[in-house]
Amino acid sequence: MCGIAGIVGRGYDQSLVPSMLQVMRHRGPDSQGFYISDNIHIGHCRLSIIDLSDRAIQPFVSLDEKIAVAVNGEIYNFKEIKETLLRMGYKFRSDSDSEVILHAYIEDGLDFIRDLNGMFAISIWDERKRDLCLIRDRLGIKPLYYSKTRDVFLFASELKALALYDSLDLSVDYQSLAEYLAFENCFSNRTLNENIKLVEPGEIVRFNLNNESVDKHYFWQPDLNNQKKFDGDVYGKYMHVIESSVKRHLISDVPVGSYLSAGIDSSSVVYWSSKLYGNGLKTYSGYFGLSGFYDEATGAERIAKEFGCRHSRVEITPQDFISNIEKVVWHLDEPRVGMGSFSQYMVAALASKEVKVILTGHGGDEFFAGYPVFKAIFGKENIIRLLFHSSLRELMYAVYFSLYPVVRKEASYYLPNIFPLKSFKNLLKSDYYDSLVRNSDIYIEPEALKKCTSDEYGRLTLTYLKFYLPSLFIVEDKISMAFSLESRTPLCDNEMLDLALSIPLTAKLNNYELKHIPKKAMRGKLPAFVYNLPKRGFPTPLRIWFKKELRSYIKDFILDNISSVDIFNRMEVQKIIQGYQNTRFSSPFDEIEAHKIWIILNLLLYLKNQKQRYKDNTLMK
Repeated sequence: MCGIAGIVGRGYDQSLVPSMLQVMRHRGPDSQGFYISDNIHIGHCRLSIIDLSDRAIQPFVSLDEKIAVAVNGEIYNFKEIKETLLRMGYKFRSDSDSEVILHAYIEDGLDFIRDLNGMFAISIWDERKRDLCLIRDRLGIKPLYYSKTRDVFLFASELKALALYDSLDLSVDYQSLAEYLAFENCFSNRTLNENIKLVEPGEIVRFNLNNESVDKHYFWQPDLNNQKKFDGDVYGKYMHVIESSVKRHLISDVPVGSYLSAGIDSSSVVYWSSKLYGNGLKTYSGYFGLSGFYDEATGAERIAKEFGCRHSRVEITPQDFISNIEKVVWHLDEPRVGMGSFSQYMVAALASKEVKVILTGHGGDEFFAGYPVFKAIFGKENIIRLLFHSSLRELMYAVYFSLYPVVRKEASYYLPNIFPLKSFKNLLKSDYYDSLVRNSDIYIEPEALKKCTSDEYGRLTLTYLKFYLPSLFIVEDKISMAFSLESRTPLCDNEMLDLALSIPLTAKLNNYELKHIPKKAMRGKLPAFVYNLPKRGFPTPLRIWFKKELRSYIKDFILDNISSVDIFNRMEVQKIIQGYQNTRFSSPFDEIEAHKIWIILNLLLYLKNQKQRYKDNTLMK
């Protein structure tokens, strides 16, 4: 895990790339390397994970110095690729996984990418073609940003590094802002900055210096035509794949640990990790001082004890929120999905003191039908069976996804809708609202995705693979890298993804059981009590704290800072805060109302960082 940055063009400041690496120093504190040639400057800051020697310092450069490669991420099948290249006569200077990319590119050109199993953001400069290629892994686990100005082409692992280029206009992108208000997310290759883009998951972005053109194409897209009636033992196949995937994700020359909730996915990862890693795997969970729904730590401790892990419980308090929320948003670059970034930040802070690599359970719900929305879709074919095999909470989701889209179009895309489109007019100042309406359409990306398939399950699958998971991964990457901690996602291994895409929903929801295949496959391996716990996903109790312990802080911070940005209608924001904080009784809508406050808070902090061009170094840790 590292940070990469570069600039292609004429007449740029030679100090820019070193400055870009410095602002991303948390991503790679162990070493730095540079490649400089005519009109090209590439930098790499390294977090040493595999081959800790100086031989593995990047960029890797060909013998004729015509090709330079800088990589952020891990290639889990690098040894197999390396063996093939060694037999072909290629010489390696290191034992690094990233060096295989240089030689594989020399041998096969960009076709080599299809052989990679890993998480990666890659830059390749080919002096012979005057081409710069930027490549992001299938699911977008590792981020990579770029911008083309009149004079130069820039790229970096973090948006804040690009912001150091003073000639880059940091204007807000209206389309992305509208999407964030509505769905707490930004889609496609856009960011909240109009002039900074993301390489999309499974995409190659190519910049040619000769004609200054930018070309884009995908090397991988989800194949929804591969679903079939699975032949053979699907549970045995799942067990084989998860074991081999976790084994691949444990390769490291530094200590490895794992996050642990009391859920099926992280528990499964820890089960296999503890068997394969040995020597008391370190595990970590967060605890908010609350019982019931917000307490996953108690179950996690029981699981860790049963598996022989050395477990740490991270105490997270409302004061931690006050002390760290500005740091969290600074590291995120821009706000993305969910409130979990704060609690993840607190757990990562402790984990990074003991390990350098952390495993997560991301992907299990999305790949194997772990959310109630899957059951809502599946149950349309047999309402009676749905009623008999669903909890009250699951039935609420079924009603929501079936009926609510009739009255609110935003609810028809399997995405959380925070601010309805009609509420924008009151929320925003009139001039800003008029500009936003003229320059945005919150439906354009979800509608385009709708056209990719007529199958409802296929559309839900694409929604998670193209909209939700990439943003979740950006948050996970930025939060872990704030503490020089590499996070890995074994359940998103290529082999696991291919397996998941080959299995129809009827098998994944056998007997109307959410996440049926992982649950049945791991039964007898996981403690029995895990199967009786509610679906949670490391929830963060901000909806409670915003009304109680953080009541004054939230109100004062937002209203004291709202005049610093020329976007929000102060009276409407005050009404939202007071309306939420003054309600006597809790309701299912509390979560949505709390997310409204969270979005406003995040946007205020984001716009502050943009105005300062991320130069407040006190926020780096």
